[in-house]
Amino acid sequence: MRISVKSVQSVEIEMADPERAARFYVDVWKLEIVARDHGSVYLRGTCDAHHILAIHPAKGPGAVRRTVMDAANRDVVDALHARVAATGVAVENPGLLDRIGGGYGFGFEDPEGRAFAVITDDVHHKPGFGSSDHPIKIAHINFNDPQPENLVSFLVEALGFRVSDRAGRQIFLNCDSPDHSSIVVCGAPWRTLNHLSFEMKDLDAVMRGAGRMIDAGYPIEWGPGRHGCAHNTFAYFAGPEEWPLEYTSDVDQIDDSYEYHGPEYWAWPAGRLDHWGVTPPHTARWKRLQDLYVFAKDAYRINPHPSGERLSASNTQNA
Repeated sequence: MRISVKSVQSVEIEMADPERAARFYVDVWKLEIVARDHGSVYLRGTCDAHHILAIHPAKGPGAVRRTVMDAANRDVVDALHARVAATGVAVENPGLLDRIGGGYGFGFEDPEGRAFAVITDDVHHKPGFGSSDHPIKIAHINFNDPQPENLVSFLVEALGFRVSDRAGRQIFLNCDSPDHSSIVVCGAPWRTLNHLSFEMKDLDAVMRGAGRMIDAGYPIEWGPGRHGCAHNTFAYFAGPEEWPLEYTSDVDQIDDSYEYHGPEYWAWPAGRLDHWGVTPPHTARWKRLQDLYVFAKDAYRINPHPSGERLSASNTQNA
């Protein structure tokens, strides 16, 4: 039996102006606010997760605070905790979580200090709200790293991911989900966020979202197009405070019979950048902002003051 996380459920980021960012993520990006707490804003997509994005006030430069992954049940959480602890990284004991959305789980950091958490039994919503062009969930998070194999080895050994494909400098990792990849690791000079990707219903929803972004003054930095590896559609943008964001759809659905392919298989002919062959090169700005956001230090404790009880209902109601 494969012991693995199910998905990247949410990502927590730190921004200079969370309220301004929240207005963007509601009015333009089309998420929905479900909670506020001490200046932080929590937003959901159309999936059943309590929230898929949390925006916290930044104490310094903006940063990625934490990547939160969900697991099937407490037994899986406990098994993953044992694997993570065996690697020698900083890790909390699993327990009931004093956090927005509640749940049972633990926080930890990878060998390079990026903060993660694994949770289960958290609050969920009835899926669906708004129109068909709202983001559904986090499709994937893409990490830049000068030693990508170290992060990949940790994710495989500690969390049960497997490498689904490699294309160029990118390594694609599948967890206990049919999605081709939930985490991507890119070989790059710095440990930064490459981008954060949100899944849309289909290509039409991606295009509607792209038009909405352009109307709001956020031009496309690369795309629209369709990747080779995972075959997903894409359109990339610089959001508020130049966060690197992607709308995507049509991610390949795979199972254990899926055949791995390496970079040579996914290489494009000269001059081609995507499956369709009509996508212009990415902007210089897009390459610059992929190096902007680092990872918050000492942020692995998702449960800094464990109370042994869930959050009160008043802290998990819709805003």
